[in-house]
Amino acid sequence: MACFWFNQNDTRIEIPSAEEVNNVTYYKIIVTVGEIKWHVLHRYSEFFDLHNQLVTDHGVSKDILPSKKVIRNKCPIFIESRRKGLEEYCQKILNYLKRTMPRIFIEFFHFHIYDIFFLLQNLALRFFLEADLLLSSSKSYALTPLELHAASECLKKPFPAVENTDSRYDFTHVLDLYSQLKILTINGSGSPYRNSSVIPNQLPFDLASFKELTSLVLIKVSLDKILSLGNLRTTLQKLYVHNTNMSSISQILQCDVLHKCSIDSSQIWTNVTVVNFTNNNLIEIDKTISLVPNLKTLILDSNKISCISGLAELSNLSHLSLSNNLISMCNQLHTKIGNILTLNLSQNSISSLKGFRKLYSLVNLDLSCNKIDEIEEITHLGDLPCLENLVLTGNCLATTVDYRIKVLEHFKDRAKDICLDNEKPTQNEIDKVSVLRALRIVKEGKAPDLTNNAYT
Repeated sequence: MACFWFNQNDTRIEIPSAEEVNNVTYYKIIVTVGEIKWHVLHRYSEFFDLHNQLVTDHGVSKDILPSKKVIRNKCPIFIESRRKGLEEYCQKILNYLKRTMPRIFIEFFHFHIYDIFFLLQNLALRFFLEADLLLSSSKSYALTPLELHAASECLKKPFPAVENTDSRYDFTHVLDLYSQLKILTINGSGSPYRNSSVIPNQLPFDLASFKELTSLVLIKVSLDKILSLGNLRTTLQKLYVHNTNMSSISQILQCDVLHKCSIDSSQIWTNVTVVNFTNNNLIEIDKTISLVPNLKTLILDSNKISCISGLAELSNLSHLSLSNNLISMCNQLHTKIGNILTLNLSQNSISSLKGFRKLYSLVNLDLSCNKIDEIEEITHLGDLPCLENLVLTGNCLATTVDYRIKVLEHFKDRAKDICLDNEKPTQNEIDKVSVLRALRIVKEGKAPDLTNNAYT
């Protein structure tokens, strides 16, 4: 980002061209501060209004603005002459006002959008006016890497004192709000910010100013730009990371650790119970997931994970979602995910259910949109004592004649308790299951259990 106070001698305002929009001439203003550039469009009348206020309030010489003479027939020569005159004017008022930088000047040339110091002033004013309302309600706020980077830089090095600074623009308003927020969303971007050369995801920042965060949401953020987590490992309860290039869980859980190959107790996220890493580039569940030992809900939808592993140590894990990944094999799941209650493996390539047969604590199972072809695969689920909800839509077996009856039959006496594809069995379906079971018993030569009245 730009920083005028440290680049006063390397700041220029130029007007390289003019353009016509809806029959109105606009002058393209390019502001350069160090290596950062941005552009602004203004028509002559806006320059005129700016000048009048600068003359009245800040002692700018009245006659340095080019004439307001009306341009006849959009004469190119006159427009070019005015362009040069306005460019000279901009540089003159910059040199004259660089010690005070009045708000009207800052906002006219958009310093408050692209410059670290003036962006923070703008943020401070916003928090001065809105903080009480915000903190009395949700204690939730959304920021960008620009705003976080600006605050981080301001904490590293003091800015020069500015004449006549309004207390409403004091940086402490920013720090005060940051320290009390409970929920923070950070929206990143890999594209140039508005009309500037600034790319938000190239800006480093830290989160040490956030003392009470319980929920953090990172969207399109470059995780390698997070320099410090402060005390988030002890305060955070919910962590969401979406739409990033994250290929390893260590990239977030150890984002502030230089040597990610080693794990120690100082890196543990002690209170995190919910992790949602949907829509990233994860290829595996690596060992760093053990850094969230109290995890209850883990959502890893829409990644590139091909196998389920690394979860055996998470004794509190009850909800696991791996929808829309690359999973085809699910061998001996009971040794990998423990006492899971809810499991979502929809939109994968699973064809065999043998690995599910010992998930005795499982209550909810979503296997929709996989490659399960044979009804007999349900045999592996039939003896799961706690299973209540099963989703199989989008598999080939769901097109079988009497599909629901044939699936429910595998649950024997518990058929009436199974909600299949979000529908409880009808009495008619229960009766048909009872008939099929009786026929199967006769076929297999077993004596019927005359004491069983589950279907009466």
